[in-house]
Amino acid sequence: MNPPAKSRALWRALIGGAAAAAALSAPLAQAQNAGAYPTKPIRLVIPFAPGGSTDILGRLLAQKMGENMQATVVVDNKPGANGTIGCDLVAKAPPDGYTVILGDVGCMSMAPGLYTKLPYDPLRDFAPVSLVGRSPLVLTVGENSPLRSLADLTAAAQAAPGKLNYPSSGTGGPNHLGAELYAMQAKVKVSHIPYKGSAPSVVSLVAGETDFGFLTAVTIASQLNAGKVRALAVAHTERLPSMPNVPTMTEAGLKGFTADAWFLAAVPVGTPQPIVDRLYAEIAKALPAPEVKAKLDAVGVLPSGLDPQASAKFLRTEVDKWRGVIKTAGITLD
Repeated sequence: MNPPAKSRALWRALIGGAAAAAALSAPLAQAQNAGAYPTKPIRLVIPFAPGGSTDILGRLLAQKMGENMQATVVVDNKPGANGTIGCDLVAKAPPDGYTVILGDVGCMSMAPGLYTKLPYDPLRDFAPVSLVGRSPLVLTVGENSPLRSLADLTAAAQAAPGKLNYPSSGTGGPNHLGAELYAMQAKVKVSHIPYKGSAPSVVSLVAGETDFGFLTAVTIASQLNAGKVRALAVAHTERLPSMPNVPTMTEAGLKGFTADAWFLAAVPVGTPQPIVDRLYAEIAKALPAPEVKAKLDAVGVLPSGLDPQASAKFLRTEVDKWRGVIKTAGITLD
């Protein structure tokens, strides 16, 4: 026998009330958990092998954040596939604040345009915590190069379309796409020579095998100090503290040109906002520390420390920017 209509209505009301109470209690539980955060080690995933710019920055952050939070922040290197393996791992991790990615411009903004079957979407699957820093690309030539300025490079490229070549640490990386962006904005045609890693790229410039390159300051530091390469311009809005005499690309004649190997801290989407805010506060506190800033200056990384909202806006802009460059250049990694 079916219950009377009045009883059925009461039953539905009770069920609906219970569901509403559960929905309201979830944020409360998350907030309570955030208040106690962290209660166990935080894993900071670096999607590259030890020793590179991302790893150096990540270890600096992990140490300083751990000290300030009186917690353990463990660096976990997960290299492979241009950083996409580590990014995918974090995208699928529990959204509890205990798994954080320090992604770079490649896996966070270039990959969506390079891979048609990327297993994660940076804009959908991550909650940005902070744009931690930028490592501007530096227009570099070998010591014996006849090119002494950006104007020289552009004039030579215009005079012999496709003859001048540049190295990269691999197809689809910042060195590659930075040079492609230059070619588009300067309206020249140049040739790409991919190498297996950043070090061989610098060696190719020193040996005169390639004509110019857009490489990070940390990549060229030792050869620059030894006088084996020359820096012609910095692809950023301001000069680098480690290269105060090297002009920006805008100062050198290509207005508005920027290309950074930047670093973004993010957590899986759905992570409680109080935890995101706590992580951001700790990053913002760590970056100005004298010992951190000194090491960042030495490797050509400009501290940023954008808040979560500004970092999310920055990420959207970068994804659109590099997707356009990749589409125009016809580059794919599938």
